[in-house]
Amino acid sequence: MGLFNKNIKAGDHLITERLGYTHHGIYLGRNKVIHYSGLAAGLRAGPVEITDLSTFSQGKRTYVSHHSNRVFSHGQTIKRARSRLSEDKYNLLLNNCEHFINWCIYGKASSPQVTKMFTRGLSIGMMHVSLGGVGLAPIGLRAIAKRF
Repeated sequence: MGLFNKNIKAGDHLITERLGYTHHGIYLGRNKVIHYSGLAAGLRAGPVEITDLSTFSQGKRTYVSHHSNRVFSHGQTIKRARSRLSEDKYNLLLNNCEHFINWCIYGKASSPQVTKMFTRGLSIGMMHVSLGGVGLAPIGLRAIAKRF
C-alpha cells in the first residue's frame, strides 16, 4: 500500500493515486476510511461509504495531506463526514471525493483537480484560437467533461 506516514490519526485527509487523478478520503481510525466512492470502483458512481484502508488504497501509494489552516478539528471533520454517510449524489465535476473532503475540513466544497482540468482545457482552447487552429484540435469544456 505504501503509506508515507504510518502515524496517521483519525480525521486525517488521505490521498491515494489513481491513473490520471488522485482519490481522497478521511481516516476514521482502526483501519477505516470514509470517502465518496464515486468512480473508485469503476464506471458506476457510488455513495459516501466507509471502507477499510487497503480497499481505499487499492494497492496504490497513499499519503496524508496536512491542513494547517483547517476550519474544523479532526473530530469535527469526522462528524461532518459521517453526517453524509450513504449520500448518493456523486458528480465528477460538482460533487466528487475531493469536494467532499474539502467540505468536511473547510466547510466549503471545492476540487482543485477539477479546477485545474478546466484551466488546462481553457488554456488549450485559447491556444487553439490564438494560433488560428494550426495543427491543434479545439478542446471545449463539453469535450473535457465527456472524457471523464
